[in-house]
Amino acid sequence: MRTRTTGFTLMEMIGVVAVIAILAAMATPMIFDAIRDARITAIANEVSTLRTAVARYYADTGRVPENIPLDSNVNNDLLIRNSASGVPGWNGPYIETHPKNPWQGDLDTQVGPMGSATNYFDLDGNGTFETGPSCRWWIDNPVREDARILSDMIDGDGDVDTGSGAWFSAGQVRLNSGNDLVIYLGCP
Repeated sequence: MRTRTTGFTLMEMIGVVAVIAILAAMATPMIFDAIRDARITAIANEVSTLRTAVARYYADTGRVPENIPLDSNVNNDLLIRNSASGVPGWNGPYIETHPKNPWQGDLDTQVGPMGSATNYFDLDGNGTFETGPSCRWWIDNPVREDARILSDMIDGDGDVDTGSGAWFSAGQVRLNSGNDLVIYLGCP
């Protein structure tokens, strides 16, 4: 009489591995999409936080803040601490930590006044840039598709790719001539 051993056959093991591989192949894109969506939502929340901080800073001081974390000049850290020269009316800190580049960590990100034509915004998509005291958040080297989704979330124009109303050249979220992301934070 033959004794029967328990266990899985090679074919059963191959079947189980194949099923796991198929499930992993189906789940992986969804996981990466969820990570991207969480990052974009975090950026949108940071935009909201920065808009509030800029408005409070302007209400207290009557000027647009400059916040450049990688700059050693203490006068460029005004959302977190009052400068060495002292800004009259400063009642901060307005944010707890410097905004990070959501794609590349500590790579350059700045909050500050509009300083050049590459920083101005066509908010209504009519082909002309708005002027006046304004503040923007500048982020180096964004992932273009993420920037388009963020623009769609904030402006509702992510599907517009051509003309003066294209998502990357109009509205509150745009790419400048160097393909850096520039987000409009407000006109105090």
